[in-house]
Formats: sequence, C-alpha cells, structure tokens
Amino acid sequence: MLGWLFGKRDAAKAAPETREADTRLPVHMIWREDMTLPVPDWPSMGAGLSPAADDAYLHDYYDAAAMHWLNALAQALPADYRQSGTQDFLLLSAQPPREAALVLRSCTQALRAIRESLGALADDVGFGRHVVLVFASQDDYYAYLSQYRHDGDEAPMSSGVFINAGYGHFASWHDGLDELEAVVVHELTHALLAHLPMPEWLHEGFAVNVEQTLLPRLADPRLALYRPDEMAARHAAWWDATTIQTFWSGAAFHTANDGVDLAYDLARTITALAAREDGAAFRAFAAVATRQDAGANAAEHTLGYPLTHLVEAVLGEGDWAPRPENWTVQPS
Repeated sequence: MLGWLFGKRDAAKAAPETREADTRLPVHMIWREDMTLPVPDWPSMGAGLSPAADDAYLHDYYDAAAMHWLNALAQALPADYRQSGTQDFLLLSAQPPREAALVLRSCTQALRAIRESLGALADDVGFGRHVVLVFASQDDYYAYLSQYRHDGDEAPMSSGVFINAGYGHFASWHDGLDELEAVVVHELTHALLAHLPMPEWLHEGFAVNVEQTLLPRLADPRLALYRPDEMAARHAAWWDATTIQTFWSGAAFHTANDGVDLAYDLARTITALAAREDGAAFRAFAAVATRQDAGANAAEHTLGYPLTHLVEAVLGEGDWAPRPENWTVQPS
C-alpha cells in the first residue's frame, strides 16, 4: 500500500559506529522549575546565545546541552540508565550495551528509509541529534509524559510518543526491538514532519501509513483485532456531527476512550485515499495544510475537493465538514 508514495527502501545492514557522550562544550544549563524530572528551559537557553552563532556552533551547542540533559535525567530516574549515541541519534535507556546498539542501528535504518519515503516533505529542523528515550518501565514512561500534560488532560495508553516541545524528542517504554522498531518508525515520521503546520489527523495518517509500508507485518489483516465489517460498524456507531469535530481538531487522538483507535484508523484511511488519487496534489496539500482549519482550505486549493469527500468515502454521507468555531480547544 502506498508503495509509490511511501516507498519501502533497503536499509543498510551495517550497524552504525557509536559515539561516546562528549559534554566538553561549555553549556550553561537552565532547568524548568515546573517539572519533577530534569527538563531544560530551552527558550531561556536559546535567548542567551549570540545572534552571530552559526549553524555549526548551534548544532554543537544543542547537542552538548542534550547530552547534559540526558545525564541529569539518567541520575534522576530509578533504574540504571545510561546514554549512547551515533552520528544522528542520542539514546537514553537502561538496556545492556549490545541491545542499545541494536536500537541505535534500527533508528539509523528507519531515518534513512523515512527520508527517502517522504522526500521533500521531510526535514531535520533544529540542531543537535535526535533524542530517543527508552524507559525501563511504564511507570517511568508515564511519569515522564505527565510533565507535558496540561491540568485536566486525559492520559491515553500509548507505546510511544513524539514530544514536540523545546527540543523535539521521542519516548517509549518498549525495550524489545520488535515492538520498539514500530515505535521508532512512527515517532520518527512525526519528527521529520514537525516543521510543517499540518493538522494532527494528517500527521497521524502519515505516521501510520509509513509505519505499515516500511514494516509490512503490521498491515497483516490476521493481526487485526477487528474484521473489516466489524471496523466499519464501529466507525458508523461512533462518528457523528459532534464527534467528527474531535477528529478534525486533534482532540480525538488524546482521549482515553474507544474513539482513539477509530481516529487513528480514519486518519490512516483518508490519508491513503488522498495520496492514491493524486500523489503530486497530495504532497502539495500536506505541505500547506494547517491545524487551524484541519486543512479544509488547503484541500480546496490543492486537492480540488473538500475534506468531506474523503470522509464520505469511509462513513457515507453526513455532516462531516470541519467547524473550527465549535472546537473546545483550538490547535496551537
């Protein structure tokens, strides 16, 4: 599926050489006081840099700051965490060195394949290496994520997450390579698309489709919890003129109810439909679609039809148009 757009590539088989953490570059760390675990105050640190600093210096500065951060986080966590790295990644985990090296190898292979798959849409914005946190337990994982939630936010179960705050990074509690591989592909796709203003449903649609294209076993229908007819019935029972607005606003992806997997499935399906109809138009749409209206205006101008056409192909006729004025929480 989507092989022509999210094409699978042969990844290099050689493991990348690891790099030891080097924090010799002088970095004045400023820590956020509202966090229970160490998290740098990235805006304050950036404000203190010289406007004349070039990209090479900024890369080294933020890379060193990230290593200081991971050292502090390792000391604050209960298990025996340590960091390791390659040219493109910094990893913090409690895994033995050989297992950590395999995770870094998987990350390197995924990065190469996703870059080739997404083409010009992918961009490694920012400075420093990609940071990957692999927590030793779900307790450590959810304790870390809780720092980034607003008061009253629900905490849906998850295998991994890309945290696009300050220094973008992704985290997981899976330490088995088979499970972690899917998390790496999914969250790294988010990281490479983070520079675009695209709505959350499109972000997730990309991530799931790339994940299933690069890891075909995940699309095996024998692994699905529901048959296609059962999934269609669940969609029909869940979505209406009110609940569809949580899909467009992105709220549906951050709830702890049964609608979460339906939101991901709907995002996957309509993203695949749009890509299959016209690849060039879809890429143009993905580059300019915005969170503020769920991509409605961009769809009219690039795809040539309203977003409701995509949803109708899955759910049938209905009041499916995005209505941002009705969204309880506006996208940031």
